[in-house]
Amino acid sequence: MDAQRLKVLVVDDEPAICTLMQTFLSQQGYEVHTVDDGARAMHQFHADPPDMVLLDISMPGMSGTEVLEQIRGSGHPCGVIVLSAYGDGETIQSALGKGAYSYIQKPMELSDLAAQLKALRQSLRDRQ
Repeated sequence: MDAQRLKVLVVDDEPAICTLMQTFLSQQGYEVHTVDDGARAMHQFHADPPDMVLLDISMPGMSGTEVLEQIRGSGHPCGVIVLSAYGDGETIQSALGKGAYSYIQKPMELSDLAAQLKALRQSLRDRQ
């Protein structure tokens, strides 16, 4: 599973985060799609299933937690990394308990994100 072929869906209601992720992940060789809310995330997820999802937990409308539950309920084997400005233990444990691969607190270091994506890629490879 090569990064050149991996599709990443970025779900965040902050335009600056979407722009940053689009630029950074594209430079890393990923195919990147960004959406700004949960409903659009699920539409994009079903239209073109990604290999990995970077998912903001706190969004208006459909929350990241609801999106995560729907992704897991779909049966599609993608990895989900949760992003949030809220680093409390309850939020982290809830996301991990619902099937997120890992949790990154905003603001994030791009080097940490790159390392998490590399580990997730390896985990997805191991599942094949």
